[in-house]
Amino acid sequence: MAGIDDILDLSEAAGIAGLTPARLRQLIEAGQLRAKKVGNSWAVHSHDLDAFLGRDLRGPGRPDERKALEARLRVELRPLSPIQINLQPYTPEVRLWFRVDNRSALEVTLDRLLVEVWYPQPVAEGGVFDRYTIGPNQSIDTPMFHAFLPPDKVKPMVHAATEPNQYVELQIYARAYFDSPVGWVTVQSRITRSKGEFPVILPPT
Repeated sequence: MAGIDDILDLSEAAGIAGLTPARLRQLIEAGQLRAKKVGNSWAVHSHDLDAFLGRDLRGPGRPDERKALEARLRVELRPLSPIQINLQPYTPEVRLWFRVDNRSALEVTLDRLLVEVWYPQPVAEGGVFDRYTIGPNQSIDTPMFHAFLPPDKVKPMVHAATEPNQYVELQIYARAYFDSPVGWVTVQSRITRSKGEFPVILPPT
């Protein structure tokens, strides 16, 4: 039977997951995270949150084995045309293509890739929830993140892209969860690109 300490409200669960409460609510409503409606709020069991985050403390493999595997997994942008940002009316969106590199001798499965994009403020967050198996010493360029941009985010992005005196970096925060023979492992990446290093489709003037 669950104790009171095992039950998290939406804000607590979001803080542990590294997501906003609004994004966590979207995942709950999409059926990707188990939760229970209590009145007008959501309650998340810590076990369900651990399962969502890929944390299995009882899984195989010692912590040092998982750490060694994490050090041999890379999450980067793919080399060829990895970024598309469209700020035109009606279809503002961002698309990112990732390269996931497995430099280990083990086969791993990418379970999910959570993404947050800043330019110059937080503009999009979400994830890639398709599963990909990656063999030993292999890489894939398949995972693609897509998000439509809210109207209130487009104007500051246009200003950041066009103002010559404003230095702005595109910042991408990625957190990947892998299923492996030594248990669940997590890899985090912070990717930056300076203005001019990626295309931005601007609204017509």
